[in-house]
Amino acid sequence: MKKEEIIQKTIELINKTKKDKIENLTLNTILKHLGISKGSFYYHFKSKDDLLFQAIDPLIKNQTQEFKQNIKKLNNLKEQFCLLFEPFITEPNNDKLKHIENFYINLFFKDYTNHTKFLNTKKLYTKIKNDRKSLLIQALKYNDIRVDKKLTTLIEFIDITIMFYCWSNKILYKKHTNNEIMDLIDILCNLIDKQYKNKAN
Repeated sequence: MKKEEIIQKTIELINKTKKDKIENLTLNTILKHLGISKGSFYYHFKSKDDLLFQAIDPLIKNQTQEFKQNIKKLNNLKEQFCLLFEPFITEPNNDKLKHIENFYINLFFKDYTNHTKFLNTKKLYTKIKNDRKSLLIQALKYNDIRVDKKLTTLIEFIDITIMFYCWSNKILYKKHTNNEIMDLIDILCNLIDKQYKNKAN
C-alpha cells in the first residue's frame, strides 16, 4: 500500500471513530483497519504519532484557511478571538477536528514527563499553536491594531494561559471553564483596544 493510501485510510478511520474513542486508536487498531503489517507500516512512518500527524495536518491546514475567511466576516476583535479560541470555549460535539485538537493538547500535558512521546505530541501541538497565533495576529491587523513584539508576547502568553487553565480544570477538577475564558478574552480585547488601537490611529 502506498503512503498516500495509508494516510487517506487513516483519515477515513478517524472520521468513523466516535469522538470519545479517538484516544483509543492504537497502532494495532490502525494496522487492522489498513490491512497491513507492522513492517509495511514502519517502511513509511516512524511511529503511530507520525502517521496521525500526517493524517491530521491537512485538516488543520483546511481549518486554518476557513478561519482566515471567517474572521474577515466578524464585526470585532472579541468575536474573532472567540472563534479562534473556540476549542476552549465550547464542547467539541460532532466537530471531529476540534475534538482532535482537544485530545492532542490533553495528551501534551499527559506525556510531558515521557520525553519520547512528548516530542511526538509537541510537533502537532506546535503546529496548532503557531497557526492560531498567526490568525490572532491577523485578527489584530484587521482591527487596525499595531502589532509589536510586546503585543505578540502577550498573545502567546494568553494562548498558553487559556489552554492550561482550560485543561488543568477539566483534568484535575472536572470543571468547565467556558465563562471564565470568555471573561478573559473580553478583558484581553478591552486591554488591547485601550493600549494599542489608540496608538494605531
